[in-house]
Amino acid sequence: MARFSQPKISRLLRESDTAPNTYIKGAKLEELVRYIFCKVPKVTHYDSNVLDGVRAHELDVVFSNDTRNSDLYFLDYAIITECKNTGSPVSSAQVGWFVRKLQDRFATMGILISLNGITGAGDGVSNAHSEILNALIRDNIRILVITREDILAFTNTDDLVQLLQRKLMKLNIHRTIE
Repeated sequence: MARFSQPKISRLLRESDTAPNTYIKGAKLEELVRYIFCKVPKVTHYDSNVLDGVRAHELDVVFSNDTRNSDLYFLDYAIITECKNTGSPVSSAQVGWFVRKLQDRFATMGILISLNGITGAGDGVSNAHSEILNALIRDNIRILVITREDILAFTNTDDLVQLLQRKLMKLNIHRTIE
């Protein structure tokens, strides 16, 4: 279990929030996501801003996850993340686009880091929540959402692992999005 630096997390969130343009805003959030996930043993940064062969889809940050020895053994070997620091919750259209990126790569899981959450109700019956539930039912794609509050609560990698396990159980068993 590695400890997170709360000052570093706060600094990167602040730098993302106050960035002069969306490119820097996104780059700072991606830096924070790399910091958090790379603290987990056997999880390494694979690449950022990855374009597919036809340059139609960009993946924000991708991690390699050695599922044989990683604390995140319950996730895929490629952890695909989408990073959003928007002024409002992420919409169903944005979640739907992330689902499409995952479908086109035959991925079964994705992590959406949305500092302001997503639209709709946690029971999955409206807005972006319904897109996540539909992806699960239709395509067996599981999307876990990490918010600003989640990140600010992290003190060590065990907190991240437990959060993702809890969110995965809620999605798979209860079909709700936490």
